[in-house]
Amino acid sequence: MNTKFPAVLLAVAVAAVAAPGKLILNGKTIPLTHVYARKAPDKFEPKLTAVYVLAVDRELPPDVRADSDAIRDLQWEEKLNGVEIQFRDGGINWSIFAAELRGAPSGSRSPNPYTLAVDGGRVRGTVKMEEPSKLGDLEYYYEFSADAPIEVKVAPPPPTAADRAAAVTSAPAKAYMALQTALMKGDKAAIMKAVDPAKAAAIDTPEFPQMLKMIQSMQPKNIQVLRAKETGDAAVLDLSGNGGAEAGVIKLQKIDGNWIVMKESWKKKN
Repeated sequence: MNTKFPAVLLAVAVAAVAAPGKLILNGKTIPLTHVYARKAPDKFEPKLTAVYVLAVDRELPPDVRADSDAIRDLQWEEKLNGVEIQFRDGGINWSIFAAELRGAPSGSRSPNPYTLAVDGGRVRGTVKMEEPSKLGDLEYYYEFSADAPIEVKVAPPPPTAADRAAAVTSAPAKAYMALQTALMKGDKAAIMKAVDPAKAAAIDTPEFPQMLKMIQSMQPKNIQVLRAKETGDAAVLDLSGNGGAEAGVIKLQKIDGNWIVMKESWKKKN
């Protein structure tokens, strides 16, 4: 599973300037107001890095715009509309995403058909389709200009002994570990109270027993909370599981005075 770090340091701290553009989906125009660029693992070969350009309909904070996982989360949650261009093998890969779309239509062009290029630590140029195109029932068109610094996500320092000691007694950590106990016991009522309403609705179905078996088999064992960070009514936990072989990140939200697990993600350590 993918994960993302709650704290991000950027190699370049200067925000991208607003750059007008547009995305048209079946005749509906979505203004693209901000363009960002980042260096991140290649989607197809994670051991390699690639440069991505993101044109979106809202301003993104520094801890999001350089984080591929954070951007993907916003797309899945239907909170972001825009176009992403990846430089690859002399050409480009493109994808579009919007709340009204199911999935993210994508494709590739080679050689790079746009003036968009990496220049001195920035991405500059113009992306403009020659004409609208169709993909199934979707007619789409996009264009935007870019002049943005290439930002890089840097992992935060590893948790300290003090972080671990504080995390064990934190209320969000206790809430998450209580959820783990409920999952292993198959306590449906307790599980529903501990997760966000959308997930609770999915749990409250006749298919729950089979779903529970799958969740129990996939969940890492010997989970330890390494760090807990609270910011108002939000919290992020850094975890280890399976004897340290996997790293997890948990997002919680305080709702009606109770810490609720909103998102859980795990990945194997390199």
